[in-house]
Amino acid sequence: MDFFQGRCDMLICKECFKDEELRKEVQNEGVEGVCDVCGKNGLVVDLSHFIDFFKDVLRLYKKCDESQSTVLQTIQNTWGLFGKVEYGEIILKEVMNGFDPGYSLSDKVAYEDFLQNRIDIWERTKQQLKEQYRFFVNHDEFDRNNYIEIAVTITKGTNLYRARVTESGMSKFPSNKMGCPPKDKTKAGRANPVGIPYLYLCRDINTTLYEVRAGFLDKVSVGRFKIQRDLNLVDFDFDFPFYTSYDEGFDRWCDLIVKFEVLKEIRKDLSKPLTRYDTEIEYVPTQWICEYCKIIGADGISFASSLDNNGLNYVIFNPSDAKCTKVLCRTVEEVCIKAR
Repeated sequence: MDFFQGRCDMLICKECFKDEELRKEVQNEGVEGVCDVCGKNGLVVDLSHFIDFFKDVLRLYKKCDESQSTVLQTIQNTWGLFGKVEYGEIILKEVMNGFDPGYSLSDKVAYEDFLQNRIDIWERTKQQLKEQYRFFVNHDEFDRNNYIEIAVTITKGTNLYRARVTESGMSKFPSNKMGCPPKDKTKAGRANPVGIPYLYLCRDINTTLYEVRAGFLDKVSVGRFKIQRDLNLVDFDFDFPFYTSYDEGFDRWCDLIVKFEVLKEIRKDLSKPLTRYDTEIEYVPTQWICEYCKIIGADGISFASSLDNNGLNYVIFNPSDAKCTKVLCRTVEEVCIKAR
């Protein structure tokens, strides 16, 4: 990368960073020395090697008293750059020593308006869908910025899973009862509108137990579904290499940041657990975004489970694209409940 090479008089090592690309850069460009941040011996580079990058990171934010996080907390929570919070504080303090971003390390911050206004497209769309247009919301901004793209493929023959709590008196559900309900009995869900069945699947059995809200000692029927053809999906778990993408230029870097944040907000709504107090109008925005995915040619979507930290959920638009080949029996032997 083309960095300003003036000395900052601070040597840093790879242990200062958690981000793998930053660690790799230090490893590739460093010389033997002692790190001024953590005191370890090893390969080090002068902070000037990264100075433009960190200045532009700081330029992403502005002082905002209504926010909950400082710039260091925000950077660490969002991008996970530093090996330890205290390392990040030392490094950012040195960067700010010769550069004033308009706030201090103790100030609360939020994205600058030029970013936040674009990120808010999802909130604006949700409001319009709930309160104004419903069926004819303008999706030009989604089209123009390619926020929604087909990015992953599930290959034919892949096994995915779906669960139902087994009814009293049954050993398990038969395979023909493990799929979607018929159209006339299909209720609205996070992804599907009323009367249009989608198939909700999980990558592994454990996640299905969370998603079906199985309780202690519940007997659960778990259907194993085999994918019948290659399926192209929109993946809402969008990630990008924050540091190395900076080399593509500031504008392109900001485009990726916006896309990351927009898809993160959509993913939150897709994975939000349904509650007994939800109304169908709460589902309209995520139903709309799934309809948009269908329009651009996707066979389904994928997103992280909010109930299982390691879980991955799938929504298949055409239920015939997956066939239940076996039903497994499981009994829930332990439940962990957390409250806050």
